[in-house]
Amino acid sequence: MIAGAITLGAALPSMAADGPLGSVAALGGSVTAGVFDTPEGVLWNSLWNCPYKTQRYLAEKFGDEHGLGQNLAAFVIGVPTGFLWGIPYGAITGAHHGFVTGWEKPFSTESYLVTEEK
Repeated sequence: MIAGAITLGAALPSMAADGPLGSVAALGGSVTAGVFDTPEGVLWNSLWNCPYKTQRYLAEKFGDEHGLGQNLAAFVIGVPTGFLWGIPYGAITGAHHGFVTGWEKPFSTESYLVTEEK
């Protein structure tokens, strides 16, 4: 039974598109990508993407996006706010990306990478 499961697991990516187990492979690809992409989305959005974008947005709204005072104030406010906002935002976008891309392109590299922008 274990050998059969290993063999089927190794063959699932090749049958994902139009093989006899297409919907099963798509479901498997969707679930595994969702499991991997949810924490990846949280890390990406809470540690980099949301804090950076929030800080840049606030510095621009404070008047001069290249000014030292504006960037310092934007950093103090924007980075913690972006971090806190990035946790739920990253969980939602990561899970959505994993399930949708994992279903459309099961077991592909694209389904396991959340960092691309749309």
